[in-house]
Amino acid sequence: MIRWKEPAKTLLLTLLVLSSFLLTALLWTNQPQFQLIEPAQYKESKPVQERQLEDLIAPESVIFHYGEDRHTKATATDGQYRIVKEEMKKWIFLDFAPFSLPIEKWEKISREKQGIEIRFRNSVPLSVVGRLVTFRDEVSDKGKGIDRLVLYYEEEEDVVYALFILSGEEMVLRSRTSISPKDLRQSYLPTGNLMPEQIMKVVKPNPVPPIIEQGRAAGTIYYLPKNPVKMQAFRFTFRTIDNDQLLDAYFLDRTLVRQIVERDKTIIYTDGSRSIQLRSDQQAITFTDPAILSVAPELTDEEKVKAAISFINKHLGWTDDFHFETIRKSYNDKDVVTFRQYVGAYPLYSKEGYPIDTIRVTMEAGQVVTMDRSLIDLDRYIQNKGWTAMSGPELFQYIREKGLANTEQIRNAYLSYQTVTHEDYVELIPIWVVEVNNYPNLYIPAQLNQGGGPEHGLE
Repeated sequence: MIRWKEPAKTLLLTLLVLSSFLLTALLWTNQPQFQLIEPAQYKESKPVQERQLEDLIAPESVIFHYGEDRHTKATATDGQYRIVKEEMKKWIFLDFAPFSLPIEKWEKISREKQGIEIRFRNSVPLSVVGRLVTFRDEVSDKGKGIDRLVLYYEEEEDVVYALFILSGEEMVLRSRTSISPKDLRQSYLPTGNLMPEQIMKVVKPNPVPPIIEQGRAAGTIYYLPKNPVKMQAFRFTFRTIDNDQLLDAYFLDRTLVRQIVERDKTIIYTDGSRSIQLRSDQQAITFTDPAILSVAPELTDEEKVKAAISFINKHLGWTDDFHFETIRKSYNDKDVVTFRQYVGAYPLYSKEGYPIDTIRVTMEAGQVVTMDRSLIDLDRYIQNKGWTAMSGPELFQYIREKGLANTEQIRNAYLSYQTVTHEDYVELIPIWVVEVNNYPNLYIPAQLNQGGGPEHGLE
């Protein structure tokens, strides 16, 4: 019995060693079928067109004043405009002081003095204008808005002054400039000598009782072409931003996004916090992100505009050529920043259907809470037609004949494009936009046919 015990132990030990080798081999060669848990996908948006504040601030036009009530105008597509805009980088302003400018004095300077007027479409913070030129001295109120910068030659002092003007306000800023009288008369003014002649229109302030005389609006000045204006009507093909681009741009984790379809066919994408309302019948969206209530330092208008630009840069970017238009307070005290699309020198206006003309950002305490924008991206023009737009006198005659408005109450009028979106293309039709005191804007087709009525379209 004892004689068999040792061989049995040896055999058992051998079996154990062999089993160990076999199990080890199985472990090395057999891969278990684990279920992989995929990490959350944080997709980076496709490259977009980014803009900085300086790229979106540009004068609407340059007016050249020659004295004796002679004025000419250059716009963004004119070489003369680009020359002056480039020269603005060299301009230095110093010795700022408040300056009383009632409409009578403003009119006298504009009609009789030689000078240049840099016009903006709407009010632009003075601090932003300071990015286009150089302020040598500190300006007390950089948050103040202006809509024009007027350089004029004062003969008695042999000096060029600058006026920083906001239409409707009588108290403006005046400063000295680095521009010499010689440069103004021999370099800048000859540049605009052959540009289209303009008629200067003066809007007097409405009469008010003496008790509120100090609070009255100070009136304004604008310009109309003396002769008909050559323009082009266009048809553009377009592309639309697809749903994948939308979701990638506005949501960190697409796996959390739900789709909701409303009764009116509006589609809502939401991750439980932020949401996108897609109006497919207009190819437009409203982005919403509820504000987190917090104590935040008061921001300047420039900082608010820069925050809006930064948000757009990170969310789809700028599909076409946009300019800063306004920053205003909404009815509930939120900040609304608007950027308007341009083609060449002319702004776009969408009156019906597809709203492709603006990007509108609403902010609260510096945070973007809503944004409205179009998903249509103008691609290339497939057809164009020469148009002759009405002159200023023809426009006013048409308004009087049709009884559209009291021309004495018009405070501005400018050529633009109205957008009409079809299935395969967008039509850009030249129009006159007429701003009337205490009245909605008028949108008048810019070209008159031989029968005296406005023409429409490219047909």
